[in-house]
Amino acid sequence: MSKDSPLKEKVEEEFEEKDGNLNKLVETLMESFLRSNSNYGAITDIETDINRIYDLVRKCIKKRRMKVYALKIDDRILLSKTNEEFSDLYEVIKECSDLQIKKDMIEIWDDAKNRILHLLITPVRKHFPLRYKNSRQRLEIIKKISSMTWSAD
Repeated sequence: MSKDSPLKEKVEEEFEEKDGNLNKLVETLMESFLRSNSNYGAITDIETDINRIYDLVRKCIKKRRMKVYALKIDDRILLSKTNEEFSDLYEVIKECSDLQIKKDMIEIWDDAKNRILHLLITPVRKHFPLRYKNSRQRLEIIKKISSMTWSAD
């Protein structure tokens, strides 16, 4: 959506940076994600404190007992629904990709043909497909993810 989009301006006006409005916005975004057909989502273009939004997302997930895992990378919050076919997906990823990192509870697999890094958080059976444009960006993503602290909450 472009910066001068009337819809974006209307949404931004409706959800000013007040706690109640931010809570409402996060809950609306999460409900919309749950209704979508996709197992993956992202909250991007955040013009307020990303940590504050991430905390609100995690509280919303916990409060509503959503089967969703949220992950903050830089200025994006990635979302992954529980995928009942995780084992099948894992097997396909292993066949089509090369293991880059296996650390603690994460694995990063590189599908170089499609330029996708598959971040798998194995204990919670979550998958985050991360697109990259070139080898430099691929290495940056791997470095960021491998330096993160991981917990299964």
